[in-house]
Amino acid sequence: MIHKLCLGDFRENCYIITNSKNKCVIVDAGEEFEKIKNFIDKNNLKIKGIILTHGHFDHCASCKKFQDLGVKIYIHKLDADKLYTDNNLAGLFNKTFDEFDADVKFDEGNLKVGDFDFKVIHTPGHSNGSVSFVYKNNIFLGDTIFLNGVGRTDFYDGSTKKLISSIQKLKPYLNGEYNLFCGH
Repeated sequence: MIHKLCLGDFRENCYIITNSKNKCVIVDAGEEFEKIKNFIDKNNLKIKGIILTHGHFDHCASCKKFQDLGVKIYIHKLDADKLYTDNNLAGLFNKTFDEFDADVKFDEGNLKVGDFDFKVIHTPGHSNGSVSFVYKNNIFLGDTIFLNGVGRTDFYDGSTKKLISSIQKLKPYLNGEYNLFCGH
C-alpha cells in the first residue's frame, strides 16, 4: 500500500510504501518530521529505509532526525553532496537544514531496501542526481515530472537538456501501465 503525506511550505509529497509485515520505506522525507513520525507510530510501522529522489531540502529535511533514530538514508551518488552543503537550496529559501551524510549512495540499477525491491532510473535535469524509483507497477518521479509539467532546471546543477533526455528515458513508464507519483 502507498500512503501520501503532503509536507511543508512547498507541499512536497512524501510517500510511505508499506507491506503486509508492517514494514515500510519512505520516499522523500521532507519537512514536518513530527507528521511523518506520527503516521509511522500510529500505524505501528518499522522503517527499513528512506530513499531520496534528489537532495533538495524540501525532499529530505527530516532525514537527519530519522537517521539519528537508526534509519538508513539512500541517495544517488551525484546528489549526495547536497545533504551537507548549501546545494540543497535551504539557504536560498531561508530554511534551516540539519546537514548529514547518506548511509548508502547508489547508482542506476536495482536497489534493495529491506524487503522492498526498486529499480532506480537516473533522471537528471532537475538536479544532476535526480532519480525515479520503480516499485512494482508504480513509479516515483520526484521533481522530474509533475501532473501538468516538469521540474525546474534553473537551480544549481539543473539542466533543461538533461531533463528532456530523462523524460524520453521515462516514456515507457508513462503509457498508463504504471501509477505515477510526483514530488509535488
